Amino acid sequence: MRRKNLKAARGSLMTIENKNKQGLEQFRSLRSNIYFSSIDKELRTIAVSSPSSGDGKTMTASNLAVVISQEGKKVLLVDADLRKPSVHHVFWLENRYGLSNYLIGQKTLHTIIHSAYPNLDIITSGIVPPNPSELLGSIQMSEFIQAVKEKYDIVIFDTPPVLIVTDPTLVASKCDGLLLVVRAKKNDMKEVKRVQEQLTFAGANIIGAVLNGKKQPKGSYYYQ
Repeated sequence: MRRKNLKAARGSLMTIENKNKQGLEQFRSLRSNIYFSSIDKELRTIAVSSPSSGDGKTMTASNLAVVISQEGKKVLLVDADLRKPSVHHVFWLENRYGLSNYLIGQKTLHTIIHSAYPNLDIITSGIVPPNPSELLGSIQMSEFIQAVKEKYDIVIFDTPPVLIVTDPTLVASKCDGLLLVVRAKKNDMKEVKRVQEQLTFAGANIIGAVLNGKKQPKGSYYYQ
């Protein structure tokens, strides 16, 4: 990533820096809405994806992980984008090893976990493999999800865009729910509908969508 893109990624944790109070409240609201959506079935594993690149899925997944951890729950954020990973940029972490290294048997679970903040751990993507789809759809991936569920209250997976590769459908089918990030004035309804059909066909449980990038008029926040 170019320097300006790195700066943008590292500035996306509004839930830590507290500079954007309006954004912070939106993520707290998102956290509450997810809790309400899981009354019948507890959501322990959540995949986050979007129709296309640049919609803000990594920003959403990262800030959501932070606000849930701030409530006292033990959270794990996993970068399951094995093609164009970016979680390590957001949290200023090295990415020499991570999920991909674990799935091919190079590393054990405890050696790939980074402690980021109180109650929040992170597993970066690791090396970019030649076969991401095969790794994410493997038995090893299913066993990985089961192992981390035993250690954490909630596990959040940042996955690639749905319309670009099949990876997110593979991960979402193994998770309790999927959160779709849609960007205003970028994703049209036909595109979003196609994503919904593709995920539903794959057996994913879509728990809702986040509308990202919507500008609000000044003074309208409280009432909206």
